[in-house]
Amino acid sequence: MQTDIPLGSVVLGAYLYSSDVFGSGVAGDVTLNGTFLSSASGSLLPSSNPTHTRVYDVTSFMKPAIESSAGGLQNWSIAENGFTDGEVLVVAYQNASTAGGSAIILDGGLSTAGDTVRLDFAAPYTSGDAFMSLASSFSFGDNQFTTIDVTTSSTASRTLTSAAGGNDDGSFENANGALITAGGIGDSPLNPADPSLHGASYDDEFYNLALGNGVDATPFLQVGDTFVELRTINPSNDDNVFGLFFSSTFQIDDVVTSPVPEPETYAMLLAGLGLLGFSARRQKRSV
Repeated sequence: MQTDIPLGSVVLGAYLYSSDVFGSGVAGDVTLNGTFLSSASGSLLPSSNPTHTRVYDVTSFMKPAIESSAGGLQNWSIAENGFTDGEVLVVAYQNASTAGGSAIILDGGLSTAGDTVRLDFAAPYTSGDAFMSLASSFSFGDNQFTTIDVTTSSTASRTLTSAAGGNDDGSFENANGALITAGGIGDSPLNPADPSLHGASYDDEFYNLALGNGVDATPFLQVGDTFVELRTINPSNDDNVFGLFFSSTFQIDDVVTSPVPEPETYAMLLAGLGLLGFSARRQKRSV
């Protein structure tokens, strides 16, 4: 498992997510960087699909480890027990380059039939990046996929991708225990060139809403926009989209989700609102 955080950054929070194999049982114990985490010590995320995903607050031991490292790309050991599809590590950090930005952590198993999240901006959009990472488990091949449609105050619904998911981070191994993916280190923020295409290798789950795509170069965010709304749907009815992570160079002051999130989800959402940067990385392991 890796992080890529600039030297001298202050770590504000670190969270490890672990998902079971689509409802096979609670994900097993995990050991991260030598620290044992029993499944009972993690918080079970509320979910609108059969998967059990647990989140562990690992700030207490990952913060000093990251801050005392040489910065940049760093490797951390991880081992898992149980019937688990894999792990995702999300780290929120702050440094001079993140001033004036926002980072938001949204988690909880999304409904395969569709969920919506809206981000309201503190002021009308003028410029700046808006990175988004999606985390999904139990997703394999070209026939399992999630679509994402984007609506803003200036633009009606526009498809960002029809190919989110697929275990590209599991090297496309056709085996339970390797079916996890998340946008992060090593992925490109360029949006899928053709948002109508399906295919596990076509989407790395990392996006920049300040860009367009190969079909329409017009950025998804336009000057003057006051909000962005994202609609996720899993037509194959078998993906566990359990995380959406945002990092922008401008301020976001409110988040609205539909359906209304469970208390555990909303607490994580509020914790993410004030954070000024984020880095995500994932680990996949066969069992």
